[in-house]
Amino acid sequence: MAVRIEFTKEQKREIRHKFSKARKIKDVKSYNHVLVLNMRRLGKTNQEISEITGYNPQRVTELVSQYIREGMDSMIGNKYTSNNRRMSYEEETEFLEQFREEAESGLLTGVKKILEKFEEVTGKKSNTTTIYQLLKRHGWRKLHPRAASEEEKTSTKKLTQCGRKSYWKNMSQTMTRDTKKSKVQS
Repeated sequence: MAVRIEFTKEQKREIRHKFSKARKIKDVKSYNHVLVLNMRRLGKTNQEISEITGYNPQRVTELVSQYIREGMDSMIGNKYTSNNRRMSYEEETEFLEQFREEAESGLLTGVKKILEKFEEVTGKKSNTTTIYQLLKRHGWRKLHPRAASEEEKTSTKKLTQCGRKSYWKNMSQTMTRDTKKSKVQS
């Protein structure tokens, strides 16, 4: 039979304190991890904990062992930063600063140019989607090089999206099904 891992007094205090603040944890996964630790602190068995939380008893053991090895920080928060980012948010901000002057002066900063610099800095191959997501995360948007005329502004108001396709058509040039049928019948 395996030896049951017991918490020290400091660990029990830390778990009790974190569980009392658990309502502030917005991540469900992190909340469940703290819940598992708290039930274990109260003396429940792995089987009892698994029935309440839905975790496999082996997973309960793994969570307890992870807490013992790595501490509470490993139990809370999402350690994955989506899309396998190669830079932190702050590093991305610093990276984009070199392009800010060009963009504000009106020079067109192309995604390909940013991509080349990005690959140079990270040392790994990427694609343009990565750059578009990076720019979106930091509030950059694509602007036209000149201001639109009144005629262009009014014509864009007449545009509508057609079905699920990604292109746009001018409504005045499209015919509805009813008008097509009436022309065919006459």
